Amino acid sequence: MFRALATQLSGGPPITQAAAEQVLELHPMQLSRYLEDAWLKRSTPPSPPLASGVPAPLGAFESTSSIPGIPATGIPASPTRILLWKHLIYAYMIENTRAYEIFGRVLQRLLYGEEFGVADPSTELWLRTTEALFYRDSPPFQIYSITSWLRPDSRAARRILYYRMFGIDLNHGTDDGRPYPYEKPRAANREFVVTFEELLREVWRGVENSANIAGANPTDVAAIADFALTLDQMLGTRRQSGSLDRDELWYTSMMSWFHLTVSFNTPIVRMLKAEGDGPEERLMNIAAKVGLPSHARSHSYFRMADPMSAILRFVEDGQFNTIALAPTLYLPGPIQAAMTEIIAQWSLATGRDMKARKVALTASTVPGQPQPPQRPRIPQQPRQRRPQVPAPSTDGARTGVPAT
Repeated sequence: MFRALATQLSGGPPITQAAAEQVLELHPMQLSRYLEDAWLKRSTPPSPPLASGVPAPLGAFESTSSIPGIPATGIPASPTRILLWKHLIYAYMIENTRAYEIFGRVLQRLLYGEEFGVADPSTELWLRTTEALFYRDSPPFQIYSITSWLRPDSRAARRILYYRMFGIDLNHGTDDGRPYPYEKPRAANREFVVTFEELLREVWRGVENSANIAGANPTDVAAIADFALTLDQMLGTRRQSGSLDRDELWYTSMMSWFHLTVSFNTPIVRMLKAEGDGPEERLMNIAAKVGLPSHARSHSYFRMADPMSAILRFVEDGQFNTIALAPTLYLPGPIQAAMTEIIAQWSLATGRDMKARKVALTASTVPGQPQPPQRPRIPQQPRQRRPQVPAPSTDGARTGVPAT
């Protein structure tokens, strides 16, 4: 949401550095009200008018963002139930860079001492907002107040949600390298990765053959539609009645804050002398300052985050679920461009080439599978044939033909 706010302040994409720094210097209460506005405007029609004597609805005093440059009406209401924030996969991708843990160490060093110098006013605002929103219990009654006595660990809560939706954990554990402790839920989309990778392979086959005007075309449109439908149903099962919407709003907003922070050489980046040419380079430089390395594939995670969010939103909206709609994924256009980017970056991040034809693996060829010891082959000597002894004839002569 915070990158969306920066886009709005920029007058549209792309985000400008001035707009990014304006968002990063906002008071945490302003950002809090902005999130409340996003929640209230997530769908229409609006609630019916309340009877006299009943307290005014929240929209009467919560729907204005109070952010300079944003109209008094705040965020426009959605004409349908389309969520205004990123898909949860965006939060998963950004968190895999280890940005949350790295910036946690940054705050510890800056709040406890002067190891990196004295913060200027802009950096002080960033420190206050970052600590207030993301590294303490949220104030009650806010839409992003997710933690409680029942789920006190926000890092574990995020991992649980990632596992429920995608059947996978983050690529890192605790700061000392141990697996992060949390209880994996029984109801989870454990087949998400397998299904999604099959979709990527089939879409790439379609991209390769989209320009064919003659000859055979191996594109399996029905398979693409089927995989898209399966993903739609899989994710929709977890989202029944909007039960995960608040968590998704908060987690994607949290990760967008750190993404926005390293999108430019912002005041905190400059203070740490961690300038770079891209978000992954800036994060890597910051990580080196605090002794906690970022993920080696952070570039791919940053590049995948936005297109994967858009594609999975379309999937859940049923945009590719039929044979008539599925070709949009591989025919030339913005959707094909997003899919091509995902295919390339997913292959780099996972080490599994989505452009290669899938081959069936046997137990003897699965990487990492223990193999039984093979006995050395002993060279075989050619078998010697025993000489035939002719049967004796009746007259005592030895011939090669049996006597009749």
